Amino acid sequence: MKVALIGPGVMEIPPDKWGAVEMMIWDYTQIMRALGHRVEIINTPDKELIKFEVEHGRYDIVHLHYDVFSDIISDLVPLCKTLIVSSHYPYINTPHMWGRDGYGPHFARMRENKDYWIFASSKKDIETYKEFGAANPDNIWLSKLGVRCAPYQFNEYATFDTTICFSQVCDRKRQWLLEEVMSPDLRIDIFGRREPGKYRGESYHGELPRNILNQSITNYSNFVLLSEVENTTTLVVKEALICGLGVVVSEENAVELDTSKSFIDVIPESKMTDIPYIREVILKNKKHSRQIRKEIRSYGIDAFGLENIIAYEYIPKLESLL
Repeated sequence: MKVALIGPGVMEIPPDKWGAVEMMIWDYTQIMRALGHRVEIINTPDKELIKFEVEHGRYDIVHLHYDVFSDIISDLVPLCKTLIVSSHYPYINTPHMWGRDGYGPHFARMRENKDYWIFASSKKDIETYKEFGAANPDNIWLSKLGVRCAPYQFNEYATFDTTICFSQVCDRKRQWLLEEVMSPDLRIDIFGRREPGKYRGESYHGELPRNILNQSITNYSNFVLLSEVENTTTLVVKEALICGLGVVVSEENAVELDTSKSFIDVIPESKMTDIPYIREVILKNKKHSRQIRKEIRSYGIDAFGLENIIAYEYIPKLESLL
């Protein structure tokens, strides 16, 4: 197959530091090329250039990964054999937030999917499209997101008796809450691109280059992220598991996780104000997870390894559309 993946054109692909969508597009490209497919990345904010590239690229599949380009979806349909559109907007299933972000017009255009497919990253997203009038519900498919395992270092033993939180740093991710949870016996190192908000900056270590972060995650004992809103289990949680770390997450971030696993702890929303409870859960998870890192990594790869997801789920779906 000849496939084009369209990125936001906001930063380079692969990104030097943060950029979840950009890193995802790069990982898809690397894996699909290794499997023998011709994959090209279109990564520009120039919508006319996007249309030109699609028209002259003669692609079998074009997969648009940026819903802000929703106003050219109808233009792209006749320019390629098959068009797929995906949204990575975190509030897609939280409609009361659409007005704040001006998302309503993008959603309205995306749902007119008579002539193209929507690949959604969660069942919640699929239900939102259907509830708000998708033109063709049968053209909305689940497309699970995963992590390319190869770039990540794994050590059987943790270097630091410390918890890590690496993610976009913003109010929605609630790193400000972790400041209250920290104590002399619970250190939490926080990494990521920081936005203005409630978080005061305690134990903040900046935004690491991606290659350094990939080698550093495994040095920690466990991972915590208590997001208020997520579409599904975020990629950073899956990265932590593949690196051998136990995880402590909010209910919003536990959608895809097997919560029967002893190294996965979920903080109920009703407990988010109980600081001693949260602290105790993180400490217990850290102590336990340090002993079973191979088991954690094995689960992470089996459940979220992108190599298998692409080979056995994503590519068969693309081929069925040709």
